[in-house]
Amino acid sequence: MDLTPSVCALAADQSRCEERVTIEWQAAGQTQALCLFVDRENEPLACWEKDRQGQYRYRAETDESLTFQLRRTLDGELLASELFEVIREYTEFRSRRRKPWNFF
Repeated sequence: MDLTPSVCALAADQSRCEERVTIEWQAAGQTQALCLFVDRENEPLACWEKDRQGQYRYRAETDESLTFQLRRTLDGELLASELFEVIREYTEFRSRRRKPWNFF
């Protein structure tokens, strides 16, 4: 399973990530019945019956990282998991590499 993009970097003035995430999966071997879930949700985002691959576009509007899970429909077994990471930039707390009076 692959996420594109897999990271959302928030600028100092942003509070939420608003990104369209493409989730793609491909099964090795025979076709399977699978469902895609995002953490904290009981209902699947999408399900596929007897497929070897699938794609789903998710509109992420979040202030924290999300975990996407691909589970088998028959028994709910977790087959794949990927993290969509939300990173905050704290530029105000970063120190400069060089002091302004250092010319070297």
